[in-house]
Amino acid sequence: MIHVRSWGIGGRVVGPGTPGRAWLGASRGGAVDLGSFALANRLVGNPEAALAFESSGGLHFTVDSPTMVVVTGAVVEVSVTHGPPLGWGNPVALPAGAEVRITRLLDGARAYVAIRGGLVPAGDDLARGPDPLTPAADHIAPRRTPSAEIRVWPGPRLDWFTDEAWRILTSQEFVVTTTSVVGTRLDGPPLERARHDELPSEGLVEGAVQVPPDGHPIVMLSGHPTTGGYPVIAVVDPADIGAVAQAAPGTAIRFTAAMFRSP
Repeated sequence: MIHVRSWGIGGRVVGPGTPGRAWLGASRGGAVDLGSFALANRLVGNPEAALAFESSGGLHFTVDSPTMVVVTGAVVEVSVTHGPPLGWGNPVALPAGAEVRITRLLDGARAYVAIRGGLVPAGDDLARGPDPLTPAADHIAPRRTPSAEIRVWPGPRLDWFTDEAWRILTSQEFVVTTTSVVGTRLDGPPLERARHDELPSEGLVEGAVQVPPDGHPIVMLSGHPTTGGYPVIAVVDPADIGAVAQAAPGTAIRFTAAMFRSP
């Protein structure tokens, strides 16, 4: 069993989510940074969809039997009591009685902790799933620093903005003010509208860049609402959503216009 002593900030058990439910009013949900989540599972030999921990710091748990654990996503301070050190991207077998504390986040916004066998939720006491009987990684995974340049495609309501707004969006720096599973709010030069009337609520996708009346964009993440009334000026390229998900408050990012590539 895995015994959670403290869930900390944003601590929860996540899977890859369930896409394709927008017509039912449900977003994908699940892990905000799918790439880091899947990497954690691969490193301990799990199927990529096995349930794991997501944490923005403060997660504290103990294991009552030998357990293989790995941390990916954000760079965090990890404290292990009664067991060997636990570094980023390095699967480690912890002995029975070991305690793990995910303390401060040093770089990034969300860490992922995978347990070999996956997690079976049951409140604060979680069981492990069956051993996958596949090899775990025998090398430390290199960490790819999230890009500060985020590619965007023109959104469905680009025509609601001035030409200058698109130029500003794709050339100026924006700073993360807050981030949650719903979305990431940005501060920077305001994006001016060409139209100021009300927009009826319409469908949203993960990565949509909404612009409220104050002109400061919000990037939708895995827990976004499926409809919204703010115009969408752009949509983040799916390959770069993980970089937005790992942008902690205070992080500066730049959007660049995505380009079609010929086959």
